[in-house]
Amino acid sequence: MGVEYSLSCPQGGDGTHGDVVSQNAELTAKIIGWVVEASDADNPKLFKLTAAVTAIQPIIHEIQKVFAKYPHKKAGVTLANSFPSLAFRWSSRFSVRGADKLKLELQPERRWEEGVVIGMSGEGVLPISNLTLAKVAGMGIAVSGNGGPMNYKAAANFLALGAKTVQFCTVVMKYGLGIVDELHSGLSHLMGERGFGSVKELIGSALPHPITDFVSLSAIKQLPDVVRELCEHCGNCTRCPYQAIVLDGDKIPVFDPAHCIGCSLCAQKCFAGAIFMRERTKRELAALKET
Repeated sequence: MGVEYSLSCPQGGDGTHGDVVSQNAELTAKIIGWVVEASDADNPKLFKLTAAVTAIQPIIHEIQKVFAKYPHKKAGVTLANSFPSLAFRWSSRFSVRGADKLKLELQPERRWEEGVVIGMSGEGVLPISNLTLAKVAGMGIAVSGNGGPMNYKAAANFLALGAKTVQFCTVVMKYGLGIVDELHSGLSHLMGERGFGSVKELIGSALPHPITDFVSLSAIKQLPDVVRELCEHCGNCTRCPYQAIVLDGDKIPVFDPAHCIGCSLCAQKCFAGAIFMRERTKRELAALKET
């Protein structure tokens, strides 16, 4: 159906432009220009970029200049790929046998594992990919989303941000190809619940303003509350860093409006899903002491 060209794999370079070339807008455009010029017009092309940049928009602008020279050729970009990271592993250079092994057991050397550059993906990079897609949304370039999605909701978010397609790798490696049926089923039910009749309707539905900037967020602090019937009485929520949660006689959490600043960690980490955030009453707002 097409060819994808990676300009952003974090392995195999010297730390400059040799590995993640798509961090350089001019170099990225030059390479894409070579490929687009030489390629078949009927063969769709995707150029995989990286989210490991200060700003993605200048890079997209340079790529759009190249695409504009070849309007008859089908091309787009893939965002946002894996993220350059470092992992440690035991290297084959540490493998010893016989007399040398016995010597090391008797008098071990000071050594550490080998540091290896990897491409981190999965849920760890999903928020970064979401932001990268949101920054590119509305720029008028075809995008295939990847880098992080592990379920149908994450895929739906990508589509809502304007991605035409969503790529899965980590989740398929973890669960096998059968997960694709679950992704299709989950997305279908989600669209029905949200009132979308087709994927085409879902694509770009979060636009034109997909991001609410920090300064635009409400300054009013919400307060947690609990569904008593769902509470497992585990007490995990009492680890609140603001010491705003205690358990009552039935081991149900009670939330102190004077100390709770509305961070929502208790709601996010409640294993039973019993805690939720709600608006404060006037009395609860007046009780808050942020000192």
